[in-house]
Amino acid sequence: MKAKQMLSILTLLAICLFTNAQEKLHCLDNNCGFEAGQIVYLFGDQVQLREAPSTESKVLKTLPIGMHMVVQEKHENSWRYKGMDHHFYKVDYKGTEGYVLGGLLALEKKTINSVVHLFGRAKMGDEDYLLIRSLQEDGSFEEKKTRLANTNFQLTQLGNKGLKDVQGILFVDYVADAHGVEGGGIYLFQQENTLHQVARVSQRADGSAYYFKEQLIFPEDTNGLDNKIRYKKEIGKNFDGISRWLEKSLETKEMVWTDTRLKLVQQ
Repeated sequence: MKAKQMLSILTLLAICLFTNAQEKLHCLDNNCGFEAGQIVYLFGDQVQLREAPSTESKVLKTLPIGMHMVVQEKHENSWRYKGMDHHFYKVDYKGTEGYVLGGLLALEKKTINSVVHLFGRAKMGDEDYLLIRSLQEDGSFEEKKTRLANTNFQLTQLGNKGLKDVQGILFVDYVADAHGVEGGGIYLFQQENTLHQVARVSQRADGSAYYFKEQLIFPEDTNGLDNKIRYKKEIGKNFDGISRWLEKSLETKEMVWTDTRLKLVQQ
């Protein structure tokens, strides 16, 4: 029984605790591209739907950000956009077939309180970024970017988790499927129709030698506090192979969300 418990603990710590298998996985691998039959949305604005998979081919239509279309197939041709190589995709836009560069298609679309957020990718030097474009009522958009510590991730909507004045929470959920890979993720809160980056949490594990885990505990969670956010950091070293970590430390803090940022509660 103890061996089974140890295996369960190590497995849990080696992966991202928040992973939701129903969410779409985003990664740099070709297997994480767009699939035939998938409905996609334009991340780019004034995007040129082309007759052939080339930037020199005839333009069939010019389309604004957020328009949806259906993927038919991925083409071998590619083009560099925002520091990354992207394939062209053959798509169907309201009966018109043409080609669009993959980097101009949103990885995903999320809607919080009627505000549409579209997500893209960029690479600047050795760093990877998630781009977020939030659509405005006048057809324009606001763009924000956040650095990614792990290029394998999912985008998970969490509701407001019991926080007043927060319309919804979006979690950039790192998928850590190997020892030593960064887990945890990035929290973004929407307040008054604007998305704010709030906090990063990290989770790492190295077999039975070490683990590091940060968590945010919300009012709706077990042991949550009314309209407060609990920060919890736990570190363990040197599992004894039987039942316990020989060195273990725990740190907790209480915070509140106010003036569009987290503030520490003096205890």
